[in-house]
Amino acid sequence: MIDTSQLTGARKAEPDRWAYFGPPQYNALPPEHQDQILFLDEASTDKVYEIANSVDPLCGDDGWGNKPFSGNCYKSVEEFLFRGNDAELKKWLYNRGVAFKQEVLLLPTFKAVNSPAILSTWKMVVKYVEPFFTSDNLVVINPAMTWCLHYHHDGMLHFARGRKIWPDIE
Repeated sequence: MIDTSQLTGARKAEPDRWAYFGPPQYNALPPEHQDQILFLDEASTDKVYEIANSVDPLCGDDGWGNKPFSGNCYKSVEEFLFRGNDAELKKWLYNRGVAFKQEVLLLPTFKAVNSPAILSTWKMVVKYVEPFFTSDNLVVINPAMTWCLHYHHDGMLHFARGRKIWPDIE
């Protein structure tokens, strides 16, 4: 589990550290949406990746996002092929049944230096599909890591829930 109360960062876009929203787009967001997006600092980003990697949220993937959840660690895995229709993707995400106020962590799969992890809400993930699901691979997890959403840059999304196998963590 990731203790989000211990994570630190900034609530403003830094152009050299953020790959999804550019500062003009981020600054145009309503203040109540900006308040739901925390760009984690380097130490918090490292901490989140360390914890997430120790439990392997993609469960058996090949390391490139080509076989997410192939290790049978979740009770269910749902697929969606995103063909550029934002409304369809928003509907699919909404129908996953995650509460809008649920805290989530957005993790660029390859942990690019200029892409910190983000602490946000499920509402922001559903609301802003265009910046989040048009770039590189992305993992979205809840802090308890009982479910995981994976976006592959080719448009395939997988949503796995009900973690049933937990690795031994030292």
